[in-house]
Amino acid sequence: MLLILIVHGMKPSPAILPSAATPTVQRTATPSRNTNGVIEAPSPLPAKAATHGAPARRYLNEKVTGVLLEGMKRLAVEQPEDPLRVLGEYLLQRSKEVESS
Repeated sequence: MLLILIVHGMKPSPAILPSAATPTVQRTATPSRNTNGVIEAPSPLPAKAATHGAPARRYLNEKVTGVLLEGMKRLAVEQPEDPLRVLGEYLLQRSKEVESS
């Protein structure tokens, strides 16, 4: 149809013009995906937090991070209605266990 319109000197409607291929938008990869869209297995969390960095970071990694991550893992599995209360109780319980050892 386009050829017939051009031969007869008529302008084709934009609706029948061949459109240029729409450019593909390059997406940013997330940590769990590589650029070809294949989902990779997530890397396992380290058993212990890193002991490098600023003093505040080292303190938190040594004293808080491990216990906090364990509590958050429990929240992810249990998904309680009141997650902050459950996490708070878990942290209090673990604090008593750490202080008594």
